[in-house]
Amino acid sequence: MQPSLIPPHTNPAKAHPAPYTDVLLTTFARMLRGCQRILDPFGGTGKVFLLEHWLPEVQIEAIEIEPEWAALHPRTTLGNALALPWSDGHFDAICTSPTYGNRLADSRRPETSIWRTGVTTYADKLGRALSPDNTGAYDWGDHYRDLHHRAWMEARRVLQPGGRFVLNVKDHIRAGAQQPVTEWHIATLKDLDFVVQEHVQIGCPGMRYGRNSDRRIEYESVILLARN
Repeated sequence: MQPSLIPPHTNPAKAHPAPYTDVLLTTFARMLRGCQRILDPFGGTGKVFLLEHWLPEVQIEAIEIEPEWAALHPRTTLGNALALPWSDGHFDAICTSPTYGNRLADSRRPETSIWRTGVTTYADKLGRALSPDNTGAYDWGDHYRDLHHRAWMEARRVLQPGGRFVLNVKDHIRAGAQQPVTEWHIATLKDLDFVVQEHVQIGCPGMRYGRNSDRRIEYESVILLARN
């Protein structure tokens, strides 16, 4: 029997606007089979813990910077992906989905604007501005790339040599052009001495609202990398 793909203790009023898409979880589980200790450095509402259905012997940790979202799962650690509270090489796997630098990073909007565009941002969901080191506060650009580069360096520190890195990411359309978010994350991890072992694209079309509603990337990428 399949599990209910709803994180326990979730409060719908504070639900994360971009949780893991359910159809991705079986791919994550396949790529992580055999791992013992897995970390999600961008924990959100704690949906990574659902992997225990397929990987019952695994130890999973998650860290989340926003207190409201960290509180939605009792085993999520409140903290910062840029300063992980674990020792070097503690984990043999990372499994995470960074923010995409898309319109979810926009500032809070009046309710009438949300209704018009169909877009609810991270800040809208929390009802306040995001923490300064939350990558979800930044559109695709230099600041977004700097924060993620620092986060990936910290993730590499706590990942043992040979450890797996499962990355879920998606491009988006801005000003009519596809932004190379996935390509950048892969290139950055390769620069940090990771090797791509598998790259699959899973059909997950975005919502058909707001600007560029007639143009959406029809898939998300799941990339398996290994640390040298």
